[in-house]
Amino acid sequence: MRWLRDNWIDALIFTVFAITVVGIVLFLTGVNPFKSKSPGMGRTAPTAHEVVEQPQTPEVPEVPIGDGQQAEEPQTPAVTVVPLLPGSQEDTGAASAKPATSATQPPASQTSTSGNGATSSGTAATAPAGSVNLPGGPENGVFRVSVGAFGNPENALALAEKLKKQGFPVRLEPVGKVTRVVVGPYSTKTQAAEAARKLASYDPQVYRGDTPVPEGVYLQVGAYKELSSAEGLVAKLREAGVGPIVFYYKDPWLKVWIGPVDAARASELKQELQDMGLQVVEVR
Repeated sequence: MRWLRDNWIDALIFTVFAITVVGIVLFLTGVNPFKSKSPGMGRTAPTAHEVVEQPQTPEVPEVPIGDGQQAEEPQTPAVTVVPLLPGSQEDTGAASAKPATSATQPPASQTSTSGNGATSSGTAATAPAGSVNLPGGPENGVFRVSVGAFGNPENALALAEKLKKQGFPVRLEPVGKVTRVVVGPYSTKTQAAEAARKLASYDPQVYRGDTPVPEGVYLQVGAYKELSSAEGLVAKLREAGVGPIVFYYKDPWLKVWIGPVDAARASELKQELQDMGLQVVEVR
């Protein structure tokens, strides 16, 4: 202590110097010894004497279960999985080829009836050159081209008038209860094939033979030289409920027929038509 009393000035200078050095070091290092530490700061892990509190899960009250019952498990929300629809595919396959028709007289059973009673010998299609189905046999003979058959005779008449204005030799012939529209006759297959190519939109059929003899019994009730003249008679017959009505046309006469009719009923129907003021001729 004597040394301190004798050298207190030196001790004071050393102490001030040491404090100054420590202050500079703390300033440079950014340490503030006077700043209070926040609670829990610097703690890493609880010691053996500390108790770490765990979060408590809420207790689920127990529900008493009766005999034969099972405890219900908590249900998870159902998720509906919707399958993806397959991508739409465009049909790219070519249409199947239409089977070749017979080169002989086309039967009436090949015609298809539409909603208005009209029938057609096939679906309208454009036939490329050289694709017309021709009958066999020699080149020369009698050939005709069928372009349609109709249950409604007025449709057959309209088509006949259209083709006649275009310069085609047209005929109408009854085939059962329908009226078939035919172009011809032609003396060679080449001429018939050329006409068929011009009428390709009607799905024409070339066959050998002239106008066939009608099968069954028909009653003729009118004959006209103008195709449009028969429309009034057809309307009158429809109003009276008489039918079926078919046309037989071979230039220059258009004939209006009723039939085919049952032979047993021919006489009775003939009398009914005569009572309407019509001249009736039986055709067999």
